[in-house]
Amino acid sequence: MKKKFFFFDIDNTLAVWPDGIIPDSAQTTLDTLKANGHRVALATGRLQIDAKRFADMANVHDFVADGGKSVTINDEILFMEGLNREACLNYLAQLDRLGLHWAVTDVNELVRVTPYEDVLSWHPVWDVCTTKYDPNFDYRQVEHFYKIYAYMTPEQEAATGVVHMSNDIIRYGNDCILFEPMVKGEGVRRMIAHYGVEPADVVVFGDGYNDLSMFSPDWLNIAMGNAREELKVAADYITSDCKKDGIYEACKNFGWI
Repeated sequence: MKKKFFFFDIDNTLAVWPDGIIPDSAQTTLDTLKANGHRVALATGRLQIDAKRFADMANVHDFVADGGKSVTINDEILFMEGLNREACLNYLAQLDRLGLHWAVTDVNELVRVTPYEDVLSWHPVWDVCTTKYDPNFDYRQVEHFYKIYAYMTPEQEAATGVVHMSNDIIRYGNDCILFEPMVKGEGVRRMIAHYGVEPADVVVFGDGYNDLSMFSPDWLNIAMGNAREELKVAADYITSDCKKDGIYEACKNFGWI
């Protein structure tokens, strides 16, 4: 069998969200794929350091993170880029003008910083990031914006007429909008180019909206049974749910394990 290069999204694809538990069948499948000579990587919207937690858990050493804007090879960061800086600066300036509060992640750490003290009270139980309050924080001095959190109720969003910096909006818990890169396909292409792998030998697994950028006619696209309908429409194959042995089922069906 020709060897494949597999890319697995994390949340609700490889690991059950929000607990972050990798089903035994999924872990066994990854181990078997590697034993059979295939390459295995992760592809996630999570920050690089956050993605590494899951890579270590899954015993995987290559991964695309930051929604496609970072690539890690053999546990070493090959590159890590942020969101468009000018777009971020303009958006944060607009939020300030409108009296809407925000926080940013500007380092490769599970930390977000904000000049607004009231943001400290926003912390969903499933969120692993720490919020740091710095009243003197100047976003104009930030070199890399990896994530932007905009805090507003639906009523504030409508009343202020805020123009979001992107249509790729993630409703991140109550009254918070998260902006992060959604170009996973770019990261996949840069990783396979590093290894000299042909696109036809790539297989990607996903479930969410940000996985649409990773689905391509150049390779095989597999959607989980729990995936968004838009992703299922774009998929070449739909497997079972993440927590119902979906990864195992697909790999067994195609004879990869």
